[in-house]
Amino acid sequence: MSSCCREYECIHCCKATHMPLSYDDVDRISGLGYASHFFVRRSRGWLQLRNRKGKCVFHDGTGCIIYEHRPEGCQLYPVIFDKEFDSAVVDDECLHLDCFILSDDCVQKLYLLVSKIEHERDERVKKKR
Repeated sequence: MSSCCREYECIHCCKATHMPLSYDDVDRISGLGYASHFFVRRSRGWLQLRNRKGKCVFHDGTGCIIYEHRPEGCQLYPVIFDKEFDSAVVDDECLHLDCFILSDDCVQKLYLLVSKIEHERDERVKKKR
């Protein structure tokens, strides 16, 4: 994604995040030495980034401390999946959305990520039954 976020020192998307996580995200971040219970929140079968003091647990007030290893959804943001229209869109809550382009590559990556995360959730829900 664009360096727009860093250029403007914007952390808007890091506040009160509900970013879904894949097993790949959890494994990658755990590999950095973080215990999953520190950063993973479970909600109705979904794995999501935890928040602390209104921000993502990995935001230290200045920036993301795992930026190079952040979840794939964070890497793709502000491109998000709009369930109502079943399509990829640039999040209108992004304060600098004019900096971002909805490229075919980004859309393809988002669809693959959404499919993976939904499949993983379905498998977790099935196991609980």
